[in-house]
Amino acid sequence: MNKFFNPITKKMEKLFETLIPVYTVCYENPLVGNKGESVYITLEAEDENDAKIKAMNNDEFTSYIQGKYFNRKYLKAYKPTDLYVIGQVKYYEGDPRL
Repeated sequence: MNKFFNPITKKMEKLFETLIPVYTVCYENPLVGNKGESVYITLEAEDENDAKIKAMNNDEFTSYIQGKYFNRKYLKAYKPTDLYVIGQVKYYEGDPRL
């Protein structure tokens, strides 16, 4: 098994023995744009609240949110279940056919 030096614990550890907590933050407002729109970001965080704070401090993430329509109840954080890239922002426009 491969080992590496963990600068946090100052010990040699097995690779993947300590996993970094990661959360995906999603802002979906169904009342804005073409029948709703959503923006996602995946980042390292201690818990859901920390993830939301870090997402709202990310300029690229907040650039897709219209300030006058912002409603905190549409901001959600959860553990990702699929493949992800930490720090990548994904934006989806609503479908006007809905």
